[in-house]
Amino acid sequence: MDLTIAEFVFLILFGTCGFILACSWISRRLRAQAETRSLARRVVCRLCLHAFENSGSGQIVDCPQCGAANERGRSRKLG
Repeated sequence: MDLTIAEFVFLILFGTCGFILACSWISRRLRAQAETRSLARRVVCRLCLHAFENSGSGQIVDCPQCGAANERGRSRKLG
């Protein structure tokens, strides 16, 4: 197969653009997954409204600032 200089340049440009698009897509996916994991670990204290991250697996988490017990997740009932 004989390539002309124009075809070769076109293939190089097309390949470079495809590589850049693939890298940006992968980067956005990884960032979204990291943000989802971070939000899953975030807890806001019900008394002092201090936001903190806790990587433990327990459902009840103590606030590091005021010491109040907080339930993890949005299943808390206000009332």
